[in-house]
Amino acid sequence: MDREGRLSAAVRAANDRSFADASTARALVALPPPPEPVAGCAACAQLAALRSHARAVGDGSAETDADVLLARHRRQAHERTRRVFRYVPFVIAQDPSALPEYEARCVSGDEADCGASSGPCRGPEEVEEWQRGHTRETRHLRYRRLFADYAVLEPVMSRTGSAGATDRPGGPGGTGAGVPDTPPRT
Repeated sequence: MDREGRLSAAVRAANDRSFADASTARALVALPPPPEPVAGCAACAQLAALRSHARAVGDGSAETDADVLLARHRRQAHERTRRVFRYVPFVIAQDPSALPEYEARCVSGDEADCGASSGPCRGPEEVEEWQRGHTRETRHLRYRRLFADYAVLEPVMSRTGSAGATDRPGGPGGTGAGVPDTPPRT
């Protein structure tokens, strides 16, 4: 079989596959009408002109792009949608899975701070002991103490067991924090 015969056989096989696939293909979905420009808006008019030009030259991809851009512009510039914010009460608590860290840094000195540091310690007692030792060695008396921990926000559970319902702001025994819960924009 020559090259043209092989090519024809390959084309026939591809056509057969596409016809077989066409019988199992899903029906086309009707598209909504294209967005209309808002009268008096220069940006809308420019996007509508871009869409008209794409349609005139037969560029369906550019026409679709212009439709998408026009719809986005209309949503952002012309539609006044209201966003609903729902506040869910949370309790802010120290994370029990991570230990807090304590540290002190010497800020004594005539011209500049000493800068000596205790490094991270597991408790305030270790830091205080380091401060006493550093003072014995240097006679420095001024320190900057640091405390760091990890915090978690936990939804407040009501008596019924659902998150977000409480008798008072902040929930029982915790620091309240209203955290906005916004629905995704479509």
